[in-house]
Amino acid sequence: MKPFVLLLVVLLAGVAEEALPAPASTVVVPPAAISGYHLYPGDLLVVRVFDQPDLSYSIRIPPTGSITVPLIGSVDGLIGKTVEAMAAEIAKRLADGFIRNPQVTISIGEFGQRSMSVIGAVTKPGEQVLDPLAPTSAMQAIGKAGGFLDSANRHSAQLVRMDPARPGQRLFLPLPTSDSPAALATDIPLQPGDMILVPSLDRVYVIGMVQKPGAVPLPATEPLTVSKAISLTGGFDKFARQSDVQVIRAGKRVEVVDMRAVLTGGKGAHDPRLEPGDTIFVPESRL
Repeated sequence: MKPFVLLLVVLLAGVAEEALPAPASTVVVPPAAISGYHLYPGDLLVVRVFDQPDLSYSIRIPPTGSITVPLIGSVDGLIGKTVEAMAAEIAKRLADGFIRNPQVTISIGEFGQRSMSVIGAVTKPGEQVLDPLAPTSAMQAIGKAGGFLDSANRHSAQLVRMDPARPGQRLFLPLPTSDSPAALATDIPLQPGDMILVPSLDRVYVIGMVQKPGAVPLPATEPLTVSKAISLTGGFDKFARQSDVQVIRAGKRVEVVDMRAVLTGGKGAHDPRLEPGDTIFVPESRL
């Protein structure tokens, strides 16, 4: 057996566990339809090298964003990279001593599932799958959830998103308060993992590191404080950052409350009284 052929056989065997045949029922999305598409965990890539059938294969992107490609080995940092950039990188590395002028194309056999959720005062709260080729806005997602209930506090509706600059923290982005063109101009394109929170006029929401995140009804006869709302959700999770509890209120600056001081009777500790539509976010301490 020639040395190059032997090398090819050995390298192909090394990626046999990662490379997969495209499912027979899969409709492969061609390169022209995904121009500029950014790769995502779970995407099943169909890689073709012109006139090199032994170097054509299907492979799924793992959460690490790294795959092993025949002949060239590990290709890293794929998540967020465009299909064109990945094809160009593979072609460049194949041209480095393996194949003269390789022509590489990449199609998508399956898209990794992207989802977000709508909770609170909408008709059909729950998870929604996002179409990677047809962006969805926050207000479109609320429409898919059946729209606002009569009890919804629209002025306090917000998009909750992981903050890429601060691991474990969240961004709270206000949503349009009406259906006017001017208001909808501030609508927000959704990202995987987003959560739309629509408070009720008679409730507050507690999210983050508590035992049972969700809505807490406002009592009719007594005020509801941050500490009481947290206790009604079962109390803090063991990883809760109790000293940095955030109270989010529409049109107001986020208030940070040291609940550890409140619960231990610390000097100057303040346990704020909650209003309808408030959201309490308890961050994670181990990040």
